[in-house]
Amino acid sequence: MNKRMSVNRRFIFIYIRQLLFVGMLLLTLILTVLFVAFDKLNKLEQERDFAKSGLPMLMNSLSEKDGKITFDPELLDQVREQGGWLQLINERNQVIADFETPDDLPSQYNPGELTSYWTRERPFPYGLYVWIQERKGNLYTLIYGVNNPIAQMKRTLLQSVELKNGKIQITGSLAAQISQLSGWVQVINAEGLEIASYHKPADGPSQYAVHDIILRTQYPERYASQLESVFDPATGNTWLVHLPIQNDASGAPQDPYLAMIYVFVISLCILLGIIIILLAIIALWYGHRFGTPILHMIDWLKHLAQGRFMEPVDRKGYARSMNRSGRMKRRFQTYAEMIDSLHYLTESLQKNELIRKQLETTREEWIAGVSHDLKTPLSSIMGYAHVLESNAYEWRQEEIQEFACIIREKSFHMDEMIDDLNLTYRLNNHAVPMQKVEIEMNEFIGKMVLQMQQHPQHEQRQIQFVPAAQPIYYPVDVKYFRRILENLLANAQLHNPPDTHIQVMMAIEEDGAFRIEIQDKGLGMDEATVDRLFERYYRGTPTENLHQGTGLGMAIARQLVHEHDGHIEVESQVGVGTTISLLFRQSTCFQEMKVQLS
Repeated sequence: MNKRMSVNRRFIFIYIRQLLFVGMLLLTLILTVLFVAFDKLNKLEQERDFAKSGLPMLMNSLSEKDGKITFDPELLDQVREQGGWLQLINERNQVIADFETPDDLPSQYNPGELTSYWTRERPFPYGLYVWIQERKGNLYTLIYGVNNPIAQMKRTLLQSVELKNGKIQITGSLAAQISQLSGWVQVINAEGLEIASYHKPADGPSQYAVHDIILRTQYPERYASQLESVFDPATGNTWLVHLPIQNDASGAPQDPYLAMIYVFVISLCILLGIIIILLAIIALWYGHRFGTPILHMIDWLKHLAQGRFMEPVDRKGYARSMNRSGRMKRRFQTYAEMIDSLHYLTESLQKNELIRKQLETTREEWIAGVSHDLKTPLSSIMGYAHVLESNAYEWRQEEIQEFACIIREKSFHMDEMIDDLNLTYRLNNHAVPMQKVEIEMNEFIGKMVLQMQQHPQHEQRQIQFVPAAQPIYYPVDVKYFRRILENLLANAQLHNPPDTHIQVMMAIEEDGAFRIEIQDKGLGMDEATVDRLFERYYRGTPTENLHQGTGLGMAIARQLVHEHDGHIEVESQVGVGTTISLLFRQSTCFQEMKVQLS
């Protein structure tokens, strides 16, 4: 035992060490791929929106040497590619450094001047972005500007457009500028409906709500178009200027998110490819090192599936997991628990096969008995039918009725045996539909016992019913639950003398379950009969001793009890009597509980 534990510890240590190595390697690969991917995404973000991602990096790259301020050359190249410009302002509002600055920009700003430009309170021909940061004790303001033609159009829009006869007329240089930039103009009324348009594309909207204008102004990337609006208080109309976002070389609008998705997908594919290759190598090694015992166990299971209930052997006839001395081989000791389980399973299957063969023998004997039982009434039916058919004697009407009655009784007995056989197979395959309804069990069983007492066949039998102290409600299929009690009571009557006292009692258990007990003070049964009482092909009394019964009644009763979520037990002693108990635990509900809930 200690040796096995030592092997398991070593095996666990090997696995942990190898998994840690693989984990560290995978973590390194993941971090490397993520670093490269994020670096690429950061560059794409700079290209998409340099103002948000590039300005902090520009400020962090600021350096001063010999009174000259410089920035990262690669970032400055991106500023040039974006068509922008830079100004760096110190705490005294002076421009101390610039890059690609247009001539119309001031070299010094008044305290509120830059703010008015940035908030668009005053017209400004450029889009402005500001980043403020402290560097080495000095507070700097970095201004990034880009050419904003739509803002210039907005300033002169009302002076350059006119609405006549439902058409927009544009004068001055605005018309040429709109045409050059593939822009278009709309005028909408107070309800947001288009009155007229100029160079409007076919897919352009003709109606706007307040939120439409706000969203198109604040998030132009969503609509691939910039929008500026000018309200004309004289007419109550609103003028809209649209400019498409810069197109790429193919003429299609740029979608910055597609490039990011592409980088993400490529990075993920590379990462997954590396992981798959690495795992494949590890799997091959593990398969070579630890797979032999597993393959042996799989082969063993195949043997069991094919009905060969023994461990596979090698060429010399020895079990593959054992050496010649009968001890488990070293490489199989890691899987000792599984090997032991397979040994136990093999032994169990061997025993089950023996039981199956015994069951086949018992079933054949039972079939022979049932055939005998069927042949006896069938012979009577054939005999009386032959007698009635014969012209050798003229039968009286009373004799014909007597023969017919015998034929009917024999036919009914045969039909009953066939029905029992059919029902037991349907129950065994769970093919009997249950139509359960909740009933009060004391009343139901009491009526049934009373009916049996009043039946002429049982009028000499002593059957007593003792109900429970409280009402018991339980969902049952009335037809099949009646069959349970009929089979059990019939068994108690058929196998005991006529004067045997039979008692049916109901009782409520402490845990909320209820019990039905059928007691008789009859002959009782020995232990062997009790053990086989519910077998489908067993009949404790020889067939020639009874004119009724198929040997299936008790098996059917047990299966029907299980279908009602119950459990059946038998206690018997020769010369003392028999007690059969039915216990039902699920879905019970008493009347007092119902009253409380209601």
